[in-house]
Amino acid sequence: MKKIALMPMFIMLFAVAAAAQMTAMPPQVTTDQKQAFISGSIIVKGEGAAPADKSMTPAQKRIMALRAAKVVALREIAEVIDGVAVSGDTTVQNAAVQSDTIRATVQGMIKGAQIVNEAYDPMSEMAVVYLSVPLRGPNGLMGQLVPQVIPLLPMQAAPFVQPPAQAPQQAQSYDGLILDVREQPFRPALINRVLSKNGEAIYDPTKVAQNILVERGAAEYTNDVGKAKALLGERGAVNPLVVKASGIVKATDIVVGPDEATAIFSSNQSGNYLESAKVVIVLK
Repeated sequence: MKKIALMPMFIMLFAVAAAAQMTAMPPQVTTDQKQAFISGSIIVKGEGAAPADKSMTPAQKRIMALRAAKVVALREIAEVIDGVAVSGDTTVQNAAVQSDTIRATVQGMIKGAQIVNEAYDPMSEMAVVYLSVPLRGPNGLMGQLVPQVIPLLPMQAAPFVQPPAQAPQQAQSYDGLILDVREQPFRPALINRVLSKNGEAIYDPTKVAQNILVERGAAEYTNDVGKAKALLGERGAVNPLVVKASGIVKATDIVVGPDEATAIFSSNQSGNYLESAKVVIVLK
């Protein structure tokens, strides 16, 4: 009899615990692309409930609600990934249309999205599921897609050629690059280039070794110059060059002025930081 009397209490405690899980601090949703590039991953939320027209046990309702929430989250993460810029006007969705291999890769990444949090409230019979896909690393968008999309990109601009100096000038010893684009209508992408006013490529990530692109991406992103220096410090860069963008081309390519272009080119001759993708972009 004592065991029977305790059952309602266990059910009540389970309901309270489930409700607490639902109201606990959830993961930060990052469907905004700028925030996703800063955090390094896309995180979406899906909500769902079991079908109301079927008779089910509490356990069956929980399973069906979680399944419905995951379906919603998968649909959401597919939309976000499709809209990620590759370079210029090319998005992941555009690239997938051009290549069956890319389409299959994207579909595989969506299906393989990691569940970072899930919860079910037996009182409301509602479930929430949070899914995540990383941007960097071998299993991220960069690692999975960049080797495949580079051949699909339009021909790149000619490399930057340093103009003759009017007077002998020793290049500053910089070991990293910070690009401030906070005043520009900039869009982060898997491949962001840096161009001179004449359209010459000062930094072309497609020329960076693929293992480096897979590990850290073409650039890292933050919203503060101080944080940018800290990120480069983790890569061993102690004296980065800070440059403010003077314009943007096709939303994803950063244009710098003549003096800044020369400074980047000259300092990289000795620092070789562009070849190591020691680049951080500061977003608004």
